[in-house]
Amino acid sequence: MAKRYSTRFRIRHGHTDPAGIVFYPRYYELISATIEDFFREALDMPFGDLHVRQRLGVPTVHIETTFLAPSYCDEELEFSLVVEKLGRTSATFRIDASREGEKRLSSRHVLANVALDDMRPTPFGRNVRGRLEEYLVGEEQDA
Repeated sequence: MAKRYSTRFRIRHGHTDPAGIVFYPRYYELISATIEDFFREALDMPFGDLHVRQRLGVPTVHIETTFLAPSYCDEELEFSLVVEKLGRTSATFRIDASREGEKRLSSRHVLANVALDDMRPTPFGRNVRGRLEEYLVGEEQDA
């Protein structure tokens, strides 16, 4: 069975719009933080090291999100992440946010593994690929 990475974020006043609900671009900031935390904590690849020392990046090349229910200031949301597809140079992550079992959003992010010096796709290294496979719930595909 595949692993699932999860982290929690408290919704702050600055995350909300005048209607008092999370303004959707703030969700993307929280999703990005979830991905960054996943790379640091689960893959042992902090972005600072990845970008500066290894000269690699994982830019988002596609996002698809369904917003299921509103979230409000002071709520704590759990963001969970699994890998749905793993290709040679890309990975599709599914990230769900929920509160006390109620799903608030579901998002799919396709990330490309690129060399920062020329922004060309590059294959995942064997160690990274092995760690990503631990979170893989879908079929492996080339990309």
